[in-house]
Formats: sequence, C-alpha cells, structure tokens
Amino acid sequence: MSEKLPFQYEEKPASLLISRRTFLKITGILTSVLAIGAYTVTDFVKKRNKYIKMRQKGLYKDDLRCQRNNLPASHLNPTVEKFYRDFAEHPLSETAHHLLHTHHYYVRGKLNMKGERHG
Repeated sequence: MSEKLPFQYEEKPASLLISRRTFLKITGILTSVLAIGAYTVTDFVKKRNKYIKMRQKGLYKDDLRCQRNNLPASHLNPTVEKFYRDFAEHPLSETAHHLLHTHHYYVRGKLNMKGERHG
C-alpha cells in the first residue's frame, strides 16, 4: 500500500488564491449588499402589513354594517337581490360580468366633476 505515486499533490496556500485585502473587500461588499437587501425587504413587509391592516379595517367596517342591517351575508342584501332580479339574471352571468367588472382604469385626479377626462 505504500507505493510511491508518480505525482505529488499540494494545495496552494489560501493567500495565493486570494489576498487578505481582497477577502476583506469582498466580504465588505457582500455585507453591504445583504444589509441593503434586508432593509428593502423589511420596508416592503412594513408596507404590506399596513395595507393588510387597512383591508382588515374595511372588512370589519362592512361586517358591522351588515350586522346593523340584520344581513347574514352580503349576497342577501336586498339591493343586490334586486340588481340580479332586474338586470343580471344570476351571479356570474355574462351580463353581471359586463356590468360589474372594470375593464379600463383611469387616474381619478385627471377626471373633472362631470366624469370627463382632461389633459
């Protein structure tokens, strides 16, 4: 088992692959990138949580309105029932789709009081 191999394997010292100065530069850059990325993600999560809380507040407000009007569910609202009876036939009908879904969005600040677009 102690045969002598025709070659000798030697690892280069780490200092020949990368100098200490280069290592510190690379780790400094990586740390900066990670810190900026973490800040961006944290900012995004804070904004997302703000929108979630606003949405929850709106849903609770709607639920309270339904409870005050003794409506067990929004689709049992007399106005909604009248809409389907008079115009849309049934939920998810083609007519309901065209009447209730928005296909074009406009910046509301560019609308005047008559609903016409300007500038």
